[in-house]
Amino acid sequence: MGFTVTYRSTKVVSLETSQAIEAAADQACEGHTWLSCEPLNFFSRDVDGTLWGGSKPNFQPHPDDVAAAASEGLPDGTIRDVIDILCRLSQDYGVDWSIGHDHDPHIGFIRSGICDDEVLTQIEAFADLSDMLGELGLDEESW
Repeated sequence: MGFTVTYRSTKVVSLETSQAIEAAADQACEGHTWLSCEPLNFFSRDVDGTLWGGSKPNFQPHPDDVAAAASEGLPDGTIRDVIDILCRLSQDYGVDWSIGHDHDPHIGFIRSGICDDEVLTQIEAFADLSDMLGELGLDEESW
């Protein structure tokens, strides 16, 4: 089951700035296992000059992946972490983000490092769903 949270700059981002943002994002993602979610991942600058990307939450990681991540002794990267990193990038580089997902391409914004309440509400719901499924021990085959 695929589901992607997307992010797109609201304005044109220069090639130099996009490269700096991508390098800062890569650095911010280091030191996490990213078991519960893909790390921040920019696909490219779009034809219109905006920077965009997406991250897939992993609602039910495979038990082998859970064991491997636990052995690393690093914190798990979550969709909450992705949003936190986007907030820092917004503040550090003066880039605002439009946030969406597969079922709603625009749920809100991150502006000047501040995330809209609606974005936070939906991100928390995704995180809570993942937590609940984990507690129930459900996997994708049982859905």
